[in-house]
Amino acid sequence: MTESSAPPSPTNGPGDPARGGPDHDPDATTHDPATADPDDPDPTGGVPVQSVGPAGSAGEHTDLRAVLEATRTQIETADCPECGASVDEAQDVVCGRCGTRRPAVRDHVEFRLGPAAAVTDRGLRRRRNEDACALGRIATADGEVLVASVCDGVASARRGDEASLAAAEACVAAVLTRITARGSLGLDELAATGAGAAAEAAADLVRHGDPADPPATTYTGAVTRGGSAVVSWVGDSRIYWLAGDGTSQLLSTDDSWAEEIAAAGVMSREQAHADRRAHVLTRWLGHDSPEGPARARRFRPAGPGFLLLCSDGVWNHVPDADRLAAVLTSGRGAADVLGDARALVDAALADGGYDNATVALLPLDPADGDAWDPRAGGEDTGPILIPLDVEDEARRDPAAESTVDPPDGSA
Repeated sequence: MTESSAPPSPTNGPGDPARGGPDHDPDATTHDPATADPDDPDPTGGVPVQSVGPAGSAGEHTDLRAVLEATRTQIETADCPECGASVDEAQDVVCGRCGTRRPAVRDHVEFRLGPAAAVTDRGLRRRRNEDACALGRIATADGEVLVASVCDGVASARRGDEASLAAAEACVAAVLTRITARGSLGLDELAATGAGAAAEAAADLVRHGDPADPPATTYTGAVTRGGSAVVSWVGDSRIYWLAGDGTSQLLSTDDSWAEEIAAAGVMSREQAHADRRAHVLTRWLGHDSPEGPARARRFRPAGPGFLLLCSDGVWNHVPDADRLAAVLTSGRGAADVLGDARALVDAALADGGYDNATVALLPLDPADGDAWDPRAGGEDTGPILIPLDVEDEARRDPAAESTVDPPDGSA
């Protein structure tokens, strides 16, 4: 959940609720993941995956909306998990007998789709989960494409949960739809398609609410094929490369007050991040979002590992790439990528984890495909830019392939 001290500058801050920081919520309730049934780690009751076409042609994707609808009745009518009191004794969102907060349908959801996985959790202190995640995969002539998105609703505006859900699912659906319609395309173009669809979906929500208080969300997206990836982001949800060979690193750069102040040389990065304004967002998706493209990065690793997309409820507690990599237990091709995703969320919760915490993990191995586009020299290109305008000419041209370059040509 992304917080704000005052609109229209959304902020996403790690304020300690016990100290009354910027995230202080005196009415927040708690839940303890240690008390969960170890044989039922997913209280939503399942990990549904919705097919969007015949396997191998139109691909398949996760469907968070379907999960919420399928489990709503089961969760909302369940007895109190603490004392067993009937739902008839509930008062608002708490048990009328013991006062324990009743579970909600979006408190915890897990997905496994092929070699990728995602987990989203409400956290220990939040009233509700305003994060969202989505995964997709599709076979192409050039190899399987994996796509993922993690978004974090901006709490300074209403309906942040709707914005994050709309953006994450629009990103994945748009990439799969474009491949189905046009065939195998360049990763740059697919990344632009996903980011543009996410931006449009978040902005479009203003039609169903108060124009003066439009929903907003951060955004991360990743598209991979043949051991290469293009990752993109808006806001302060992050993308990491995690590997056991010492190359783990943060791939994204926060769109935040702290990063802009540090980049301008006004403060050191340490000083800027210690400031109470550190997590004020400078970019987000929504009807009132600042104009301009999303930032992106072409990436091809030297060896196998995982791309991690995560909300700030994870990296606020475990910001270091090497520490995040140390949490992973699965090796290349191991079946427990969902266990690794759970472990990353659990690491954030174990550190205090008051905020919504969401991760998506995608494996990436250069042995899976040919070298990267020669324009990139087979190496990580560093930051590039991709358009958020879904009518961009490069994405209307079916012949376009990896045509989305930064304005200065630095890619």
